[in-house]
Amino acid sequence: MKVGVLGIGKTPHKIQHGKSLKDLAVEAGRKAMNDAGVAPADVQMLYVGNVGSVGFNYENSTGLMVAHHLGVVPAGAVRVEAACGTGAWALHLGCVAIESGLYDTVMVLGVEKMNDLATVEGTSIIAQAADSKEEYFSGLTFPSGTALTARKYMQTYGVTEEDLAHTSVKNHYYGARNPSAHLRFECTVDEVMKSAKVADPLKLYEVCPMTDAASALVLCRPEILESQPNRPQVYITATSMGSGTWYQASDTLDDAYNLFARPVERAYEMAGITADDVDVAEIYNSFAIQEPLGIEGLGFAERGEGWKGAADGSTWLDGKVAINPSGGLLCKGHPLGATGSTQAVDVVEQLRGTAPEGMLRDGAEIGISACRGGPGSVGAIHIYQRMED
Repeated sequence: MKVGVLGIGKTPHKIQHGKSLKDLAVEAGRKAMNDAGVAPADVQMLYVGNVGSVGFNYENSTGLMVAHHLGVVPAGAVRVEAACGTGAWALHLGCVAIESGLYDTVMVLGVEKMNDLATVEGTSIIAQAADSKEEYFSGLTFPSGTALTARKYMQTYGVTEEDLAHTSVKNHYYGARNPSAHLRFECTVDEVMKSAKVADPLKLYEVCPMTDAASALVLCRPEILESQPNRPQVYITATSMGSGTWYQASDTLDDAYNLFARPVERAYEMAGITADDVDVAEIYNSFAIQEPLGIEGLGFAERGEGWKGAADGSTWLDGKVAINPSGGLLCKGHPLGATGSTQAVDVVEQLRGTAPEGMLRDGAEIGISACRGGPGSVGAIHIYQRMED
């Protein structure tokens, strides 16, 4: 598989009361088209990842709205939804569209505007990505459900809260250097431990903020990018999706592991690489515990040891594999429908060598993004490679 990444664009991740859902989508989309050197008329298909526009923004036909305001009409446009894995699912469809030979150039765009409602209203909308009837109305939220997973992990592998706190320390170190991040401050293990409890054992510095953002990629047939050798030769060489459990209360550590382990096995085979070949990874971590779980599922560490890299330096920028040098969701924030597409943009920036100073992995040639959604319902893997002659 080989799909060219012709252009990328993203907005800052922050509370943006002065911009609408439409404004954010248009900003990211125009940046991606400008970067790609294409006009709106060159886009043959548009995949818009969005989770909650009906609840957050009183908008429904989001794909059609974005197509109109980006000016890509009469290209086809569709809204994609797969909980927190939405942006990655849209990227998967964009890759499939190019690989099928049906289109030459498509755009993948993720967007979410979450902060124009009260937190309690926003939380209720987010809860609909799980079983809101049986679990949410019984008191089980995403934080409390993930806290159950964290407690299982700690008890099974003898891991302490202080051990897990290193994950937040690492992410905040890089988040402080990311000009697009929602939270930009460093912290220590002690400060993580002293931050307010959200759902025991998860603390405030181990939980992502709700944010407003959009991100976009222009994808193309490889021949189009190859014919422009002055452009960065970055390609998506694998896309793999999987589904998993629907209920957080009964979600096991095996379920959490397999959510990435199964699709990544196919992705590595598709790209012709192994975990040892990866230089940089963006791994879903709306809660800190999800990063070590993802590290293990992707094959970067043995089960029960995914937390160690943040403590011993092996998952920092100059370690064996740089994990979330963007600061991850813990610092960038989690704009639902834009999360998976932003992970992709961040990895492409790494391979292009254009990531901001202080968070650039020098010489990175192979990257991976791993996004998940729902209680454990969606796993999405993409592999990226720089292929200069």
